Amino acid sequence: MNESYAREHDSMLPVVREAGEAVMQFYTSQKYSVQHKDPENPVTEADYAAHRVIVGAIKRLFPQDAILSEESDSAEETARMQRDRFERPRVWIIDPIDGTREFIKGRDEFAVSVGLVAGDRAVAGFVFNPAKGYLLSGAEGIGLFLNGEKFTRMPEKPFAPPRIVVSRSEFKAGELKHLENAYPKLADYAVGSIAYKLALIADGTYDLAVSVRPKNEWDLAGGAALMNIAGLELADKAGAPMRFNKRALESSGIVAGTPAACAWYRSLAQ
Repeated sequence: MNESYAREHDSMLPVVREAGEAVMQFYTSQKYSVQHKDPENPVTEADYAAHRVIVGAIKRLFPQDAILSEESDSAEETARMQRDRFERPRVWIIDPIDGTREFIKGRDEFAVSVGLVAGDRAVAGFVFNPAKGYLLSGAEGIGLFLNGEKFTRMPEKPFAPPRIVVSRSEFKAGELKHLENAYPKLADYAVGSIAYKLALIADGTYDLAVSVRPKNEWDLAGGAALMNIAGLELADKAGAPMRFNKRALESSGIVAGTPAACAWYRSLAQ
């Protein structure tokens, strides 16, 4: 870590909090419209409210940087984001609400996710679950922070199998059968929002996360930065380390965790 991203972290921390507060206004009132980009991909007024808070702040604070958000207010904004991310050395990758389906169902397993990518590496990140009052953030050069306070990851517990967290939707769909011998009560470890799960790996609550479905960069960037800062591994299903701002934004699932936990999973999957 030769470069510190303290200014980026400290500038964006209150912005992410503000975005989460905007989301919570809709969550507590349960009064918002829902649209569907496709049958499995809903978007709400809360998504757009958080998007506008974050994007507006980045444009003001870091006008030289590119922005890539899952949401946008227009086709023109989408086209500009796609163009700018290849023309500028840094890009902020945003998921205004990761776990929108959980949000709609009233479950407190969703998160605002923001990651700063320099080159192809996530170097600063924020994952905020406002329903739980949980904000894990960090940046290269300054480490991790939990709700704004300096934080050190809890150590990995010396036993196998590793403490695991998985996707609720993948478990319900029967896509995680290969884990059920090692985890007979796998349902107990099912949590919504991949960004939130990555934060729970980065803070040491869990040691391993596995997802078999494709993921987009905005799902992962914020949590990936936290994983990098904590010295953890994040790879696609084939084992390739996760890189960002690629032309193809989708990856083939993920394996994330401590080096020992990821090695354990790879041996299980062989």
